[in-house]
Amino acid sequence: MSASSLHLLVLAAGNSTRLRTGHPKALLDLCGRPLLSYILSHAEPLQVASKTVVLGGNHIQAITSWLQGSEYSDWSIALQENPRGTGHAVQCALEQLPDEGRVLILCGDTPLLRPETLQELVKHGDALMTARVADPSGYGRIQRDDDGNLTAIIEDADTDEETRLINEMNAGVYVLDLAALRAAVAKLDSDNAQGELYLTDAALEVLTERGGATLCLEDGEEEIAGVNTLVDFSEVVAVMRWQILEAHLLAGVIIDDPSSTWVEHDVSIGPGTRIRPGSVLHAGVRVGKDCELGPYVRLRAGAVIEDGALAGNFVEMKNSTLGAGAKAKHLTYLGNTTVEEFANVGCGTITANYDGKKKHPTVIGSRASIGSGTILVAPVKIGAGATTAAGSVVTAGKDVPAGTVVAGIPAKPFSPKS
Repeated sequence: MSASSLHLLVLAAGNSTRLRTGHPKALLDLCGRPLLSYILSHAEPLQVASKTVVLGGNHIQAITSWLQGSEYSDWSIALQENPRGTGHAVQCALEQLPDEGRVLILCGDTPLLRPETLQELVKHGDALMTARVADPSGYGRIQRDDDGNLTAIIEDADTDEETRLINEMNAGVYVLDLAALRAAVAKLDSDNAQGELYLTDAALEVLTERGGATLCLEDGEEEIAGVNTLVDFSEVVAVMRWQILEAHLLAGVIIDDPSSTWVEHDVSIGPGTRIRPGSVLHAGVRVGKDCELGPYVRLRAGAVIEDGALAGNFVEMKNSTLGAGAKAKHLTYLGNTTVEEFANVGCGTITANYDGKKKHPTVIGSRASIGSGTILVAPVKIGAGATTAAGSVVTAGKDVPAGTVVAGIPAKPFSPKS
């Protein structure tokens, strides 16, 4: 199948009823990215055609706003009003999709699904993804004949005592011919336990008529896990968190206690860096090689730790750079700050970067020494090799020249008595 004939539909109209958060499930943050971002990323290696449709419901405005500010392009939004099941969802989305080709249908709440699995699925043309699980409760069951051929997809609400025992479940991932799908969903009725229009009925018709395949993940319970409740979410978080940590460990990052270390998506860390327990690294952080972090360091968006630098216990950084070989070892906040190479930031230092309206920069020059308990009121610059005495308050605009010593509140040049 050529890439030009494959389109993407993401079903993201969930109203968070079971999550109980009041916010769109598709935008629930998972390790620094919303669920929807993972789903869209799954399909990127497939190089689908330019038509990507995201189906939204009551939260469509929030989803649209996020998409507009995201890295993704060539998408359109479809609206499902008064939802009447997954078949109705596809009916609403088909208005935005081309007449011909195939469509890859993904659920908006399965962030652990691997791109490699999708690549294998689309090789089969019209296809359905299934998985064998220990407990299929809540999921549709896959019914086969004695020869292993697909005969039915039975929604959980419609199972009987016998079909409830089937451990092969519907993963909710399909590749279907668009023309055949249009014809099938047009004939759907709601004669079922939930009184809804089932996509499974239409998918079964397309797959049966066109000789479609199934891709069964024999150990796929973790990969196809969906987020329906916050209990589900916590389980997915645990898996994703370990996947991220494992990738860093395999790349040469020393993590003393993975169980207490939080590293989000889109964090780069150089080999030889050691992360002590209790540390938190948010999305967008960049750390060089041979650094030391923590324990209990918090690096927020825009934090950059250059090679050989040290950010120690209870240090927080945001939109700041700690230069090569520089140290901030204890109880320090660096916001909108550039600390140049081999500077030393003493315990309890605070960069007061916010004046109530705007945030301002602080620059600490190379090999400068910031005494314990210093407050640097931005905008301000501490020159190369300069020193602030313990407890100093350097006020905004009162830059400290290179090589000088200041002390006091407000800080002034210091000349020791002879």
